Amino acid sequence: MEMRRCVAGMLAVAMCVTVMGGSAEAAAAAKPKLSNKKLTLTVGKAKTLKVTKAKGAKLTWKTSKKKVAVVKKSGKYGGKVTAKAKGSAVITCKVKGKKTYSLKCKVTVKKKTIVPKKTAAPPTQAPANTTTAVPGGNSPAATAPAVDEPGLKPDLTSNSILKRYQGIFEHMGSSLNYNGWRGNNDLRDEATMKFVKEHFNSFTLEDEMKPTGVLGQWDHETISKEEALELGYIIPDNYTEDRVPKLNLATLDRIVEVAHFYGIQMRAHVLMWHQQTPDWFFTMNYTGGKVVSPEVMDARLEFYVRTVMDHLLKQEQRVAGKAGSIIYAWDVTNEYLHRDNQPGSKTWMTVYGDMGLEPTYVKNAFRFAYDTLKQYGVQDTVTLFYNDYDTYFCSDDLVSLVNYINAGEEAKICGGIGMQTHVDVDRPTLDEYGAAMDKFLATGLEIQVTEMDVTINFDPDDANVVQNKGQTNEDQAKFVGDLMKLIVTKQKQRDKAVNPKGITGITIWGLCDTYSWRGNFKPLLFGKDINDPKPSFQAFLDAAKLW
Repeated sequence: MEMRRCVAGMLAVAMCVTVMGGSAEAAAAAKPKLSNKKLTLTVGKAKTLKVTKAKGAKLTWKTSKKKVAVVKKSGKYGGKVTAKAKGSAVITCKVKGKKTYSLKCKVTVKKKTIVPKKTAAPPTQAPANTTTAVPGGNSPAATAPAVDEPGLKPDLTSNSILKRYQGIFEHMGSSLNYNGWRGNNDLRDEATMKFVKEHFNSFTLEDEMKPTGVLGQWDHETISKEEALELGYIIPDNYTEDRVPKLNLATLDRIVEVAHFYGIQMRAHVLMWHQQTPDWFFTMNYTGGKVVSPEVMDARLEFYVRTVMDHLLKQEQRVAGKAGSIIYAWDVTNEYLHRDNQPGSKTWMTVYGDMGLEPTYVKNAFRFAYDTLKQYGVQDTVTLFYNDYDTYFCSDDLVSLVNYINAGEEAKICGGIGMQTHVDVDRPTLDEYGAAMDKFLATGLEIQVTEMDVTINFDPDDANVVQNKGQTNEDQAKFVGDLMKLIVTKQKQRDKAVNPKGITGITIWGLCDTYSWRGNFKPLLFGKDINDPKPSFQAFLDAAKLW
């Protein structure tokens, strides 16, 4: 009997503990939470913190340093934090209900990046046709006029790339950075931008617009569809998931502002690429686990393409008064023909399989992009490009691909071919390069040399090792001169009835060797900095004389 009483007592205690434990867990689950424990803002920017699981509670917001950051109640469960000055502060939210909780968020405020103050009002029309005063009272070089306009001749006495190629190619550009990982923050440096304005009328972002720049690589955040819609995101009807990735669009907004300030147009690079797209973007719940179905990925693709494009078209309207006035071209898809060169990573091919030269998802990306341009009425002035490297070795496949993209469409939704032109003095031959360009011109599409650099002493078996071939800057200059003469000749002799626009742009992939992604192989026109012209710079200029 005594044993039974003892066992019964133990069971009663166990049940009590279980109930109490369950109550404790419920209480923990009901504890209010703050949307951010840490927050980084630049001076003048604001972010709203939100408290969840605080129904019926009274919220009081405070800041530890009013000079650094202030907080103001926003809605029923939010507190809007505004950055005032560089430093750090702690934002505290006191949540008073049945119990009282003190929730904290550490706010770090960074100094605002200063772009030189305008001395004249920025242009309100397309930068390609305007001149804007720059700080110090210096007037920037006029942008290149449209190709083949009567009476326009290159200024063969000028050392400006832009002036030398005036009337030959509509756009002369370079790749630039806003937050360059090598420290080359070109777009935020006044002296660099003065140089850029002298030589170019367009630029391509090296990294900031690639999918990892917009989505984040590892440190990413998802938000509800409701929150996404409040931010202006485009959520397609077939998007069945509850959450979407939060996009880093603020940096791109600033870049558009800088482009407008300096009166320089921009190639948007790139919306779809198997490289530099995070693995988690292809997985369930964006967690990096199991890969999603093609149907789910279709919706994600549409969300991403439409949202990024729509946002930047609206930003152009805000900044310049007109959509399509700053971004004149978009690389929709990059390097599909080399889709299998990312082993061990989740990519578009992981989801869709290998679809050969008829990839439906690539065609869909162009459809989404073209439809977005149509919504703003700029489909005839902004061109969508397919962009790839080693195109001189896969020209037939590339032509087949763009023909597939455009097949059955109301218009050529892929309007241009980008020839990256990462070449070496040993490869390709000029004949190989010229033959590929002939095939591309025969399509009637715009052709752009999108990523030009010319390496020396390059080891094709190990792209990170300099092979001592005895090649010099003079060897590079000869190849650069011959290559540019070839491109100028192709533009001059093309059949204008077949291809009226022809080659519409040349983009050099960087300003100087020091900051080049292939810097070991000295691939650019300038050496240690923009004040260090190499022989290839003069060779590049002189090729315009063929016009």
